[in-house]
Amino acid sequence: MLSKFALAAALALASLAPAHAQQKIVIKIGYGTAGGPIHDGALELKKRLEAANKNIDVQVFPGGQLGSEGEIIGQLQAGLTDMLPTTTGPLGQHNPIFYVLETPYVFLNTAQADKVLDGPVGAKFLSALEGKGLLGLAFWENGFRELTNNVRPIKSPADLKGLKLRTQQNRLHMKYFGDLGANPTPLPFTEIYNALATKIVDGQENPYSLISTNKFYEQQKYVSQTDHVYSSVPVYFSKAKWAKLPADVQKLVRDTVYDLRLWERQRGRDQEKTYVAEISKKSEVYVLTDAEKAAFQKAAEPAFDWAKKEYGAVYESALKEVLAAAK
Repeated sequence: MLSKFALAAALALASLAPAHAQQKIVIKIGYGTAGGPIHDGALELKKRLEAANKNIDVQVFPGGQLGSEGEIIGQLQAGLTDMLPTTTGPLGQHNPIFYVLETPYVFLNTAQADKVLDGPVGAKFLSALEGKGLLGLAFWENGFRELTNNVRPIKSPADLKGLKLRTQQNRLHMKYFGDLGANPTPLPFTEIYNALATKIVDGQENPYSLISTNKFYEQQKYVSQTDHVYSSVPVYFSKAKWAKLPADVQKLVRDTVYDLRLWERQRGRDQEKTYVAEISKKSEVYVLTDAEKAAFQKAAEPAFDWAKKEYGAVYESALKEVLAAAK
């Protein structure tokens, strides 16, 4: 038999136990890339959140470990994964306004992109998938997409004729490159290196950061800085998982992801010279002149017209908003 004193002490200790054994708040972040600014941003986010709240455990799954971006979107909707910094390619099938951000030469420089995506138009895009179970927190970036191939230098649209080019599973991109004479070949990001190495495709298009960190340049003789699409990266959180977070953790996550957008973007921009230097060890890098780039912009016009017909008034209205805000 316990004495009254011993029993009281035991009950007191038991009442304190939950305070010392709080369950960790696990936040799983998955994405398709294995390096570059998205990966750097995710690691920095882990560092900041865990430093701010010792009860948070951020688990990072890069390089498609949890599946493709499209598959991870489904996981967020089902409440299986918490967070996804994604390119906008797979988002158009959930809401066609996202095809606007995939349209060639909508943004001509990073200043335009920052202005639009950090403003009310950007907020409209971030909120566009709430009905689909996704909570938008901020826009990060991958940078402008460039062309690589193993056949010839690309200096004009005509140089793409006959090239088998890996693209995203994105009909707008496929339309654009098809109009230029290429043979668009959609493949998952994780299959690009092997497809280049085995000559399944002649080339691909991605930002310098991904060409460098995924070593695509090892299999490509030529790189052309066309800046044909600015690759924005909206960061989404599962609404199902978000609802289970304490209010203070919600605020911490929202504020940290938003504040981190400036660090993540600048990180990629600061690293660009390093990326190009690495690529140049194996590939010939050509920067288009303004006149040469203008020819690619002109060649994008049929893709604009096609998208307006294909995606309708929702796309056309959002396109006008973006172009007006970018001025």
